[in-house]
Amino acid sequence: MHIGGGKLREKAAALLCLASICDVLIFVGMIAFQIMNASGIFVPSSFLEPDAFDEAAELIELANRRKIPIYFPTDLHCVNDGIPELFEIFPSRSLPPGWTPFDLGPVALKEINNFLSNCKKAFWIGPVKFASSENGAVGASQLARMLEIICNNGCDVTIVGNAVLQTVLATKCSLSQYKVFKNATVVWSLLEGKTLPGVAALDRAYPYEIVWATIYENPTQPLVVDIGSGNGLFPLKMAEKWKSLNFLGLEINNKLVMHCLDAIVDCKRTNVHFISTNATSTFRSIVSTYPGRLILVSIQCPNPDFNRKVNRWSMVQRALVDAIIDLLAAEAKVFLQSDIEDVTIRMKEQFIKYGKGKIVMDEDEEDDDDDELWLAENPFGVRTDWEQHVLDRGDLMYRTMLRKARDP
Repeated sequence: MHIGGGKLREKAAALLCLASICDVLIFVGMIAFQIMNASGIFVPSSFLEPDAFDEAAELIELANRRKIPIYFPTDLHCVNDGIPELFEIFPSRSLPPGWTPFDLGPVALKEINNFLSNCKKAFWIGPVKFASSENGAVGASQLARMLEIICNNGCDVTIVGNAVLQTVLATKCSLSQYKVFKNATVVWSLLEGKTLPGVAALDRAYPYEIVWATIYENPTQPLVVDIGSGNGLFPLKMAEKWKSLNFLGLEINNKLVMHCLDAIVDCKRTNVHFISTNATSTFRSIVSTYPGRLILVSIQCPNPDFNRKVNRWSMVQRALVDAIIDLLAAEAKVFLQSDIEDVTIRMKEQFIKYGKGKIVMDEDEEDDDDDELWLAENPFGVRTDWEQHVLDRGDLMYRTMLRKARDP
């Protein structure tokens, strides 16, 4: 994966998504300076994007958690600001005053080639663009030739954006061997978890118009949503325990949802329902039409791939967090738990960060001792099957409860 262009801050959510699935991130162009700065390397202020430090640091933290490399150019071709005809190659860690980068250096290109030569899949999004890229830069074309070579050797190559496309065309490479997406803006939006109008129109994972009165006996009752409901044990038992509330399970596995819907028929519950969908992209569309108040959202052990720890919280992306925060009623709560401590920490951090003061720790947790970071017991007295399995084997569950604050 190599990423060019700039504007790291506005692409932060998409970059976190890429960092959760890629094995290496290679940053080229102006965006590389934001990564260097967050890594503790001095970068001239003129090369930095305002207010992008936290997003870059978060990206680096994720890469460190996953133990994947983040690469930025080792050396750069630079032009003298006072004498435009004067060019030099400098290490990127010690760019002298009065020199502006315009292209990748020879060492950087060699190192990037070493990364690419071992790739099975490569994804290039964003141009190799520096502040003075008009000064005869050739690094982008050399990257294009590297991709052609690895593609001929069996690598699956995807190129994104018109600038990248034009670079590849200029090298007279055959486009037929690549996957090509001309509109980079659309791809960035999809990586952020946004639902585009055209995509939503084709999405059959959720009804266009949900007639809540046909789902619940009383559709005005407060709503509880369980994201990633699995086999539905939690919503079904909660619905039995609290008949004055309605419960909705959102689960991407259609077979599990069908079993849950059969269970509703068997138990004749009228306050619980399940929808097969990717909640990351459809939560807002579904829940925003509900006529009652959203009082609780639970996310428990996200992602059923228990062999890949990092993927277990990849579902909790900014688009989903923003939708939940927007739709929650005042004083409503968010319950998060996992048997992997880092997963719960990460989910909690996402809500606190993107909540921007709207999401706070619940009072019950604020009163806990500093060394008691997690809820000792499930506050609902209803366990998921995985939670019960974890406890039966003697391991811990890491639970936390957040709350949406009232408007000041």
